[in-house]
Amino acid sequence: MGLKVLVIEDSLVFQKIMSEVLKGLAGVDQVEVAGNGADGLAAARRQNPDVVFLDLHLPDIDGLELLGRFKASSPRLPVVVVSGLSIEGADLTIAALSRGAQQFVAKPSGSGFQQSVALLRAQLEPVIATVRVQGGVVSAMAATVATRTVAPVRPTSTARPGPGGFGVTAIAVSTGGPEALSRVIPRLPVNYPLPVVVVQHMPPMFTLSLARSLDAKSALKVVEAAEGDELAAGTVHIAPGGRHLTVVREAGRLVCRLNDDPPEQSVRPAADVLFRSLARLGAGSRVLAAVLTGMGEDGLAGVRLLKANGCWCLTQSEATCVVYGMPRAVDAAGLSDESAPLEEIAARLAVLAGAGRAVRV
Repeated sequence: MGLKVLVIEDSLVFQKIMSEVLKGLAGVDQVEVAGNGADGLAAARRQNPDVVFLDLHLPDIDGLELLGRFKASSPRLPVVVVSGLSIEGADLTIAALSRGAQQFVAKPSGSGFQQSVALLRAQLEPVIATVRVQGGVVSAMAATVATRTVAPVRPTSTARPGPGGFGVTAIAVSTGGPEALSRVIPRLPVNYPLPVVVVQHMPPMFTLSLARSLDAKSALKVVEAAEGDELAAGTVHIAPGGRHLTVVREAGRLVCRLNDDPPEQSVRPAADVLFRSLARLGAGSRVLAAVLTGMGEDGLAGVRLLKANGCWCLTQSEATCVVYGMPRAVDAAGLSDESAPLEEIAARLAVLAGAGRAVRV
């Protein structure tokens, strides 16, 4: 049985493009289209879809309000935002992702219909694959990943570390990341003693909006990482969309360097690239790592390298992940020192870093 898909979009042209692409994807059984919010709500009640693709600019109901209605009535229904490539579109998309939208796809800007179809198909295929894995409607390859035996999470260090002793906090996150980060970063206290570096899988422009959104909610300063930025306690650096972030030591300082090397694990930025650079810093820059919700295995190879320098690694618990992929990979390899629900990640980071308690928000 394939997926039932609902598209809520007022543009007739984009309705046609979305329908054509979705109907051609493996695992999609039905596609229904609604041209406004009211019709979308009615279609959802009638169809009981497995996933909703939602344009946030609708003629009758505010897109964020409509998202809220879906999350209130069907909390586990995946809602995927369809966004235009603009600063306004990025800001609205980040707001939606922080309020429970699972993923987003960008409206293609191809020069013609067929090019737009090709660009959109490249985005929609992994989204549909994610929804199929979540719903248990999986391909043979996805089933192998989804059913892999996970080893019990156990400490990989000889002794549980006390507070302090770390030089950097590094976070890897993907699908479901903006919401997860909105429940971690704003809860870190103003006296958090470590610089924080984050890789969130996201294209250009959207990471700047994500940084601004988190900065407005947080005691710490949150920025999109720039070439030459110096890491300092009290600042969170988010890797810019479409570029790898590394950290190097120069004249005794830890400095951000960006590059356009090929994607790893099919993503750029990649957590493995960041973690690998941190591992090169040596034992003097011990890393407190967190691997949060996301599909795939980005971060696994990097955590393995960091362990040689005494890294302590938190993974997000399966029950609180949008997609238990990246944390699962670390858990299965026996590299997680502890697994914690999303709501407890900030508190554990604060205690381990020596900052005391997390902030209540």
